[in-house]
Amino acid sequence: MNKLKEKVTSLETDYKLAKIMHKEEVQKAIRMSERLKALEKNLTLKEPLGQAKEQLWANIIDSINDIWLSI
Repeated sequence: MNKLKEKVTSLETDYKLAKIMHKEEVQKAIRMSERLKALEKNLTLKEPLGQAKEQLWANIIDSINDIWLSI
């Protein structure tokens, strides 16, 4: 009977530890998911594409101005 109580106590302790570990893993997964969303947002290339677009239009305008002066 005493061994049975010890076994039940051991199982209860293991169960509590498993619940704590599960909660920590869930929180870790949530943090990783949030980090992934932030990284995906950075990969949309809005800023680099915007800078390239500005540079392209600046070059086009410079070319037009150069041609216009020679006309």
